Amino acid sequence: MIKIKLINKIVNLNDWVKWLNDKEVTKYSEQRLKRHTHASQKKFLNNKIKAKDSKIFQIFFNSNFVGIVELGNIDKFHNTCEVMYFIGNKKYWGKGVAASAINLALKYAFKKLKVYKVFAGTYKKNVASQRVLTKNKFKLVGKMKNHLRVLKSSKKIRDDKLIYEKLK
Repeated sequence: MIKIKLINKIVNLNDWVKWLNDKEVTKYSEQRLKRHTHASQKKFLNNKIKAKDSKIFQIFFNSNFVGIVELGNIDKFHNTCEVMYFIGNKKYWGKGVAASAINLALKYAFKKLKVYKVFAGTYKKNVASQRVLTKNKFKLVGKMKNHLRVLKSSKKIRDDKLIYEKLK
């Protein structure tokens, strides 16, 4: 069974920090660009907990903490927000965990936050993330050509950023 739990206080960061420093887990995330520590993650999480424009959740498969989903860039004037996510525990990749967690986050966004639109961005090469979004009935609405650098060491190797949205 998949559940999401709103984070409103500091949680055990051991797995989370390990995942953020795993190049395979963060291959399509800007988190790959820096080294993460317990101290940096604690500071990040404290800022997210205090932020008015973000809700961050742990993803659980049964009782195992397997990833994170965030509703960020919450705009109360336009009634929109962005969904961001990752499954850090690779044992749960390809099992529908992310799609189910996104579905739960969407229910929260539409019911509790009362947004009318949720959007997401992904690397064009991140086919798994695109599948998660399309399973949740997101529509591809835009493509930013050569928007994202693929390698930290090269400015020349780039990928498109795909923009998806789901209306209430």
